[in-house]
Amino acid sequence: MVEMPDRVNSKFTDNIFVSLQTDTALIRVQGRASFKCSPALKAFCGAAIERGVSRIIMNMETCIGMDSTFMGVLAGVAVRLKEATGGIIQMINLSGRTRGLLATLGLDQMVETWMPGEAPEDLAGHFREDQLDRLSDESPDRREMAQTMLEAHETLVEVFPENRPKFKDVLTYLREDLKKNGVNPARGDRLSSEH
Repeated sequence: MVEMPDRVNSKFTDNIFVSLQTDTALIRVQGRASFKCSPALKAFCGAAIERGVSRIIMNMETCIGMDSTFMGVLAGVAVRLKEATGGIIQMINLSGRTRGLLATLGLDQMVETWMPGEAPEDLAGHFREDQLDRLSDESPDRREMAQTMLEAHETLVEVFPENRPKFKDVLTYLREDLKKNGVNPARGDRLSSEH
């Protein structure tokens, strides 16, 4: 069994581990799932979808929290996966807290979720540590990070309009920040991996 992190002072470093199998992408989140790892997660999932995966299984056993950018990227991936292959994201070993975070933004309606011990054996059996590689944690430049954050929050509002009041100020700030840096933040300028 994987050692669980202390929920307040995690001794785990924030990391994402991945593996690409024939029709399945595997992702294990360790520590906090935040804006910092979102661009790399988006790129990995985009490549997996292009290869034709029909499901993405995420092991959240050692995840202690998720921010809205991460969940917005997750929502975008769920939409792309469904459009491309009719596939689904399946999240296993969620804590009550992480499952609640998904529900707060409506993602529990887009992905399949299981608490520890609930997941069908065929899901949990996919994860072998020797088959997972650490996803690069190379920091994107400020512009790419702001663009990813904007797209993630726009996606959360698009898929669940009731999120608009929660993110109105964030969206305004991110759009102004991108304009200040010479980027047109219009939805039409989205990164190609989001199409």
